[in-house]
Amino acid sequence: MTGIKGLKGHPELSHRKPEATSAARAIGFNKPVVMQFFNLLGELMDRYKFTSDRLYNCDETGISSVPKSKAKIIAIKGRKQVGSIISAECGETVTVEMCMNAVGRYMPPLFIFPRQRHNMDFMRNAPPGSTAEFHLSGWIQKTIFEHWLQSIITFSNATKEIR
Repeated sequence: MTGIKGLKGHPELSHRKPEATSAARAIGFNKPVVMQFFNLLGELMDRYKFTSDRLYNCDETGISSVPKSKAKIIAIKGRKQVGSIISAECGETVTVEMCMNAVGRYMPPLFIFPRQRHNMDFMRNAPPGSTAEFHLSGWIQKTIFEHWLQSIITFSNATKEIR
């Protein structure tokens, strides 16, 4: 195979840009771990009788202020996701906390900016209802998490009686 032109002789391959995937995520996402998660989820749903609209998933991501261009790689055609392991972020990273339930209702995100002083100009054009926190690291901290958790409880109308 000589360069990208050599792909024409291999219809099972495609030229794609890889998605950044942390080593920890790549190692931890495997069939036994996923099966264990869904088995436990099924047991909890049976025990507590909660419905899909009560099941929330929250996650965080970091958005770098320095965009990176990604080189393309060779991959099997039809693969929906092609990853590459990354080692570190460059530039400043804004942490975004997101939460959505199993029927598609999402909570406005929380942005954590790497700043000491509050500057709400950063929230211009953010999704309606979004909130902002400011910490030198730009990462979630105990008090920020406690506020975020209280926001989730309020948003989802969670009580001890309503599961």
